Amino acid sequence: MLLAVRRLVALFAALALATSLVAVTPAQPAAADNVRTPVMGPATLSVAEVEAWMASLQDRPNFVYPYRATVDRPILLRHFRDEGEREGVNWNIAVAQAILETAWFNYPDNGQVRPDDNNFGGMGAFDGTDGKYVYRFPDALTGVRAKLQHLRIYGDVDVAADGSNLGSPIAADVDERYPERWKLIRNGSGPTGLPYHASATAWQDMGNGLWATDPFYNCKVLNIYRRMLAYHGRDVTGLPTNPTCLRTWHLRYENRGGNADGFAFMGRDGDEVLACDFNGDGRDTPATFRDGRWTISNLVTGASAFGFEYGRAGDVPLCGDWNGDGRAGVAVVRDGTWHLRNSLSAGTADRSFTYGRVTQGDIPIVGNWNGRSGDGIGIIRGGEWHLRNTLSGGPAQHTFVYGRILAGDRPVTGDWNGNGVDGVGIVRTQEWHLRNTLSGGPAQLQFVYGSLGSEDVPVAGDWTRDGRSTPGIVRK
Repeated sequence: MLLAVRRLVALFAALALATSLVAVTPAQPAAADNVRTPVMGPATLSVAEVEAWMASLQDRPNFVYPYRATVDRPILLRHFRDEGEREGVNWNIAVAQAILETAWFNYPDNGQVRPDDNNFGGMGAFDGTDGKYVYRFPDALTGVRAKLQHLRIYGDVDVAADGSNLGSPIAADVDERYPERWKLIRNGSGPTGLPYHASATAWQDMGNGLWATDPFYNCKVLNIYRRMLAYHGRDVTGLPTNPTCLRTWHLRYENRGGNADGFAFMGRDGDEVLACDFNGDGRDTPATFRDGRWTISNLVTGASAFGFEYGRAGDVPLCGDWNGDGRAGVAVVRDGTWHLRNSLSAGTADRSFTYGRVTQGDIPIVGNWNGRSGDGIGIIRGGEWHLRNTLSGGPAQHTFVYGRILAGDRPVTGDWNGNGVDGVGIVRTQEWHLRNTLSGGPAQLQFVYGSLGSEDVPVAGDWTRDGRSTPGIVRK
């Protein structure tokens, strides 16, 4: 199980993606508020360039989301190009959106859309419906066509009410429902009462009920598009332009230095960041906390996030498996009292007890200290770790000194060697010092990951479901 620690540093404005975590490309200047990224218009990159960028990440042996679409990736990208040019939509960004919607065309098993649905935009995957209304298309070409035609509803002022000026007849799904759905959305009204038609002529308008309910949807899409452009040295000034842009999580799949293997988008300036296995699938995923509001994703990319209220401003948030069912719940620590809740929802605590003196500087932590089902608790007081296997007050069952917390070391916990027991660690500037045993002594794993002189926030998790916790950096 993963630690969930309170951030120990202040966070500033969102920083765009950088491929390397050792030598970071400086952030582009902030864009003016009126900078817009149109839905309609020509693409910047060729099929070969988009394929090269995707291959540089997805073809790595340990990439979390291998490709599972029904046609080979180059063929799919040609479909995007051809249909994008036919409809006048910037297909490069449409691919970025599809990557977000499908988790790199992997269609994770806990999602609503399956690979053979040939649905590249989450169309019909309404919140809480368990895939009942998902549109299923007969082949990849038809699915891409439907997605690009759907984008025209939002982005094209001139698209006809009956679709008569689309580049192709409205795409038909296997149940022949989608053509009527296209017309319904084209001529219907959104959550604000305004028409869907031309309601998002720029990507900055997407989200909050326009295509997706996620308020940060546009920022997630544009962050992926930015990476795509940056890989080929193209201009990324102003991407993303949303002032509430999400922070980027740079995930490493090995306990050693190097470039990020995966990325997630979650959280804003001022959020606490955590990661746990919230659905019991063996993979830790991102979460944030702000003033009692939790936002959690069951996908390692940070997509399809949901939220609820638990706690209040000033609480220290934590997550862990409190009942041994393999699924993490949430907790807040308030004035030394721990309030644990098993379900990811608002409500009262399932268990409360006092452990530590948080108001006097103790840092609460969580970990599986004995290898049995469920997590234990702990506090760090100065450089002294006080760990307890049971979820109750009482004396520590492991006490030792590790690190120089008062001098700025940031604590992390995780199962570094995959033996089922969490170890401890500290991050000192950009150096990770990890120890498998619950005792003081020299680090058993030591490496550099992060940016020297930055305020990267360290977070560890099992990002690949291989049983080992590895580093992550949450970057502004």
